[in-house]
Amino acid sequence: MLKKQFRKTIIPAMIAFFLSGIYVSIDGLFVGNSVGDEGLAAINIAWPVVAIILALGVGIGMGGSIHMSIQRGAGNEDKAQQFQGNTLLMLFLAALFTTTVFYFFATPILALLGAKGVVLEMATQYVQILALGSLFQIAAQGTNPLLRNQGKPWIAMAMMILNFVLDTSLSGIFTLYLGYGVAGAAIASVIGQGMAFLPILYLLFNKSNRVPLSAYKLSTERVQKIVSAGLSPFALSFIPALTTLILNLQVAHHGGTVAVASFAVLGYIFSVGQLLIQGISDGAQPLISFQYGANHQENVTLVRKWTYQTAITVGILIFGLAWLGSSIIPIVFNTSTQAAQLLHLAIPLYLASLPFYAITRVTTSFVNAIGKNHLSSLLTYGEGLVLVPILAILLPLLFQLNGVWVTVLVSQMILSSLSYLLVKKLKQD
Repeated sequence: MLKKQFRKTIIPAMIAFFLSGIYVSIDGLFVGNSVGDEGLAAINIAWPVVAIILALGVGIGMGGSIHMSIQRGAGNEDKAQQFQGNTLLMLFLAALFTTTVFYFFATPILALLGAKGVVLEMATQYVQILALGSLFQIAAQGTNPLLRNQGKPWIAMAMMILNFVLDTSLSGIFTLYLGYGVAGAAIASVIGQGMAFLPILYLLFNKSNRVPLSAYKLSTERVQKIVSAGLSPFALSFIPALTTLILNLQVAHHGGTVAVASFAVLGYIFSVGQLLIQGISDGAQPLISFQYGANHQENVTLVRKWTYQTAITVGILIFGLAWLGSSIIPIVFNTSTQAAQLLHLAIPLYLASLPFYAITRVTTSFVNAIGKNHLSSLLTYGEGLVLVPILAILLPLLFQLNGVWVTVLVSQMILSSLSYLLVKKLKQD
């Protein structure tokens, strides 16, 4: 029965997140074929800014959802509704903040990230358009875990599939057919996410799911709990973009625009595996939190074991497929000959980190799901703020551009070892 519940929660989440990864890659494919290396570089430099918008939605949504499931597992439906109401209001306030900041300050922020000339112009257009539609992006990212934690994983999957179909179709029209390039990709995202947001509104606010107005009154205690539980999911969503930012600077220094374009393609391929693994860990979270709230420790241990096995297997498969396709991928993205030569070596070096990332990602999600927020934050923020920056400086000094490609692999090997020790300690406590 528990194994059936596990499959029921992770399969729709895997499908949904896989399609998200495919969408990101297809978006890059369209831009690469319509604009070339400069368009790929523009989106790659802009991505950390966009990732902040998405990560705020993920962090707030997951933070609120974790406490909803724990309260439901303990039989406290009123408290679960209060967390839902506070979460929805916080998502709206976060959208107001990101729209204001990133629309008016896009150019100076992107210039600080290393964008120049035509790349800066393209990146600014991209960020400003997405900033205007940040409400839809934050709402989509934040409400999806709410639906999963309400026992509607297949509906949450359907909403992400709808978003995928709309975004992909419109992106092809705006970038390739109408020739709007990078700006067209952003316009397509805003329109697609806006259209997909309408059924989410109905699902969350119809009579059967509606929470009382009193649940929207922000409570300091609830906000603190949502923020505390959301710090790790926020980091898990944003740290890859922060890693991209740090490595972008090193890639540009050691290889120029061609290398940045190559790194953009690497990111698109890596994101497919990364998001699949995220789907597995996030899909298992409601079941882990519910069983933990109900004090069923044996079930928590079983679900954790199955989650590790599934995520590591997926990481190995994606790495193997990418390595086999390392000569075909540059052709699909229409990269230059120089970029294709770099990718042939970079793909196996960079994507070998996926199996280790699976261990780290599942560990952080698990400890967060059982309320050990400080431990998950230690892993995630330690990676982005300490480990990756140090390795990104040291390894290129020794191996130049190849040192950049192996930075993520080395960091994930270290973090997966720490994850093993952390879980071992939790078992003993």
